[in-house]
Amino acid sequence: CAQFNRYIDWILTVPLMCVEFYLILRAVGAKQILLWKMIGYSLIMLIFGYLGETVFRSQSVLFGVLSTVGYVGIVYEAWFGSAKKLAVNSNDPKLLGAIKALGWFVLAGWAIYPSLRA
Repeated sequence: CAQFNRYIDWILTVPLMCVEFYLILRAVGAKQILLWKMIGYSLIMLIFGYLGETVFRSQSVLFGVLSTVGYVGIVYEAWFGSAKKLAVNSNDPKLLGAIKALGWFVLAGWAIYPSLRA
């Protein structure tokens, strides 16, 4: 039941974080494709993670790898992809700082969270 509660939380908060990337960047030309790409990555991460923890426990490594694809997609967008490029091209240090802070939060915060829940 703890997994279910955790994933209920994440199904709300993770896509909202991805929406935050889009909303911050919308003023400098972010297209809706960025929003849907980030939400898609978050759904890949969450759905495969949940399935690996609950339904397909014997194949948890495979589902963990599949879940990581979504995580890496979000990290890539924040650090190297279109989100980062929009922030850099904006020439706005505050915007670039906001995207960098979100990128660090996703990279570090999400990477250590699973180990903290034990």
